[in-house]
Amino acid sequence: MVKLLKAYGGYATGAYVTFPDSTETALIAQGLAIASTTTSMPSVTGGPDQFVTMGGNIASAPQGGQGTPAYYQGPLTLPVISMGGVALTAFETNGVAPVAGSMNLTEIYVPFWQTWTGIGKLNGTVVGTDNHLVALYGSNGALLANSAVAGELAAGASVMQNQAFTAPITLAPGRYFLGVQSNGTTATLRHLLAANGATNCTSVTAGTFGTVPATITPPATFTTAVGVIAQLYV
Repeated sequence: MVKLLKAYGGYATGAYVTFPDSTETALIAQGLAIASTTTSMPSVTGGPDQFVTMGGNIASAPQGGQGTPAYYQGPLTLPVISMGGVALTAFETNGVAPVAGSMNLTEIYVPFWQTWTGIGKLNGTVVGTDNHLVALYGSNGALLANSAVAGELAAGASVMQNQAFTAPITLAPGRYFLGVQSNGTTATLRHLLAANGATNCTSVTAGTFGTVPATITPPATFTTAVGVIAQLYV
């Protein structure tokens, strides 16, 4: 099932519709839809729904609420690692150029309900020339959201460059993965290093720029200099 971001096949924008897998994958890749992986589990005693699942994550619905929060539930940015007051240039110095088309994935844990606008990725000292796109996956590897597939020009050396999803998404507490994909090998990105004390699960998957995988194999181990330093932002 997908949620349509634009009218398609006689269905209105915002409709939840089930299409053949190939059609759903194409719609998601083109930014016309996002995967709908949110379901609820009714109480066996007739009370309120007890749990909600999102991208493989299971959260208590009565405890956290379900739907778009009326107020911010936590910080307005949520980085994959604690960065404190350290200068951003201290992380991997200049950064490293990615492999074109590869999706670099970094684990993040979201501890509170929040509606997020997109993902910020930490640029290295070389910017311009290349376009980057970002993607968000659930703990089960399902694509939940992504930025425009045309990408956005890398801009701002040694800064966290925010890129918006095609539509904001409300996430339940749980484990997710932030992905970054580049169309070139010039603009650098900064990665998690063992020297930073990082333990997030990370991986890199070969692919073609502009084609956002509908599913990924969730990484289960930490590999230094693979996962891009990134954040969710409101």
